[in-house]
Parts: sequence; structure tokens; C-alpha cells
Amino acid sequence: MSTLHADIALTRGEFRLEAAFSVPPGITTVVGTSGAGKSTLLLSLLGDKTPSSGRIALGDRALFDAAKGIDVPVHERRIGIVFQDALLFPHLSARDNVAFGARAGGDANAWLERVGASALSARRPVELSGGERQRVALARALAARPEALLLDEPFSALDPAARASLGTLLVALQRESGVPFIHVTHDPGEALRIGERTIALEGGRVAAEGRTPEVLSGSFGRIAAVGSDNWLRGTVLEDGPDGSRVDCGGTVVVTGRLRRSPGDTVVLMLPAEDVLLARGEIHGTSARNILAGRVVSIDEADDAIDVVVATPLELRARVTRAAVSELALAPGSRVWLLVKANAFRVAG
Repeated sequence: MSTLHADIALTRGEFRLEAAFSVPPGITTVVGTSGAGKSTLLLSLLGDKTPSSGRIALGDRALFDAAKGIDVPVHERRIGIVFQDALLFPHLSARDNVAFGARAGGDANAWLERVGASALSARRPVELSGGERQRVALARALAARPEALLLDEPFSALDPAARASLGTLLVALQRESGVPFIHVTHDPGEALRIGERTIALEGGRVAAEGRTPEVLSGSFGRIAAVGSDNWLRGTVLEDGPDGSRVDCGGTVVVTGRLRRSPGDTVVLMLPAEDVLLARGEIHGTSARNILAGRVVSIDEADDAIDVVVATPLELRARVTRAAVSELALAPGSRVWLLVKANAFRVAG
């Protein structure tokens, strides 16, 4: 199967996207804050936006080459896309929507069965839940037998159960198709569950690229915390009925029982809201983790403050403005972090 290659630059007003990467068969997730260029990147690959310079190729087939004047139209690129709102034809049934994708060949009923939506065949989009619409949208996109599939946050509006179910389905569909999937998400947990590789965009540029756990655990720098969560990659040292000990790059944390073998690699998620701060060393607490460190930065975060502390592992604690004032926190302040064992969750 083909690998998707891109080395492009695109300028729109004050925003500039510069991205060079290769996406092999499998699922590659793209993460980044709002405005980082994730959707612009997908639309450039699709052919809906024209880069200012560079080249895009799917295997040996050039889709865009500014130097040679090549710009293959969207409908000839053989790249499918699924958006957040599915964009199904409202006047058509689920089956007829999929049949539109399969018009070049393929069985709409078979595709609906493949995505677990056979019972929805006669329903129109207005009669479907958000998760059901996305199942139909996936079936329609894959029925056209694309050579690559782009997914622009298709699960972001769904509840956690629906996201998890569709994520499992997506992994199975990719394995069946064997083509590259590029999946944009704001949810690092989703990236860890489904993405073999991850590209992190920052300000229109690739800030990190590689295996998903390594990108999200901070091996490439500032991607250690995404949103209000900390993502830690570690090695299990001990596992027993009283909990597990995990070495996260030299900082050992105690978690609830992970039921993993010593030596196993795990990715842990720790919500920043579950990290407590103290200016003095604490004794006599139920928290199994008391980590000494120094404040690296104090950042605005919605209606709260994110305090980043190096232990030397960097961890993010989300606190109120009043707490920052009362504790007299500033970069360089000596602090202690308190974390309960059960605050850690296995993410991958």
C-alpha cells in the first residue's frame, strides 16, 4: 500500500503552514491547539486548498507539485474525508448515502454491515444519532475505495462511550483497507488508543512527529501536557494488590493496581486538577505520591491557572488564582506535589 508524502507551505493572510512528513499505512493522528493548522493541513492534502509551494504525493503519484505545475483535482486524488458533522445528504437514506460513495463499484449494504449500521439502512440522517451518522459517513467514504482517508475530528461531538466504540471500529477498518488514515483529534486519549504515529502541530509547523506514546509523553519537548491532563510514559517496576510503582523517566510514581508485568511500558494520564500543591513538605497524608520540585511556569488556563513543576519530570497542576496568590507561587519556587495513587489512569 502507498505512503502519503507531503512537503508543503501555504500562506493565508497572517497564517503560514509549513509541514513536511510521510504517513505510512496505519493510523496517524494529528494533534495541536486550535489554530495550529490541523484542518488547513487536511484540506491541502485533499486538494480543497492549494499550497503556495511544495509537493504532495501518494506513493509514486504526484497530487501536487508547484515546481511542475501539477494540481490534481479533489475528485481525482482518491482521498476520502470524514468531517465532524458527517455532511450526509439529508434527503437520502443511510443506504443511499453509502451508495453514492460506492457508485464506482461496491455494495452499500455490505459497507453498512461492516460499520455495524445495517439496521439504519432506511433511515435518513435526521433520524440518526451523532454516532450513527458517523458510522454511515465512514461507510460512505470507504465505499469509494480511497487510497488514503482523512478524518477531521469526526468523534469530537460524541459522548465518551460512542467515541471509544467508533475508535475501535476505525482501527478495524484501517486494518481491512490497508491505506493511510490521518485522524485529527483534540483528545490525547483518543490519539493513544487509535494512533500508531502522531504529528503534533504548533503554530503551523510540525513540532513533533513519531510514535504516539513518545510524542504525547514529552520525549519531543512541550507535548507532555495536552489540555488539562498530564501524559506520562513509564516502565512498570512493581505490581501488586496495594498498587503499582512506575518509573516515568527517573521519577517513580505509585498508582492503583495496573495489572501489568514488571518491565511493561504504560502510558498514564493524570488530570491536572488532581495534582495538589504545597509550599512545605507534607507528612501524614493519604496521598501515595509526594514529589518535590520547582515551578517552571505559571500559565493562564481558562478560569484557572496551570502551574508547571519540574520534579525533574514536568507535571502540570491546575489551581485557582487565589491559590497562586496565597502560596506566593512564582517561577523557581520550591513546592511539593501531592497525588493520590488512584488519580492515575492507564491510557495506553
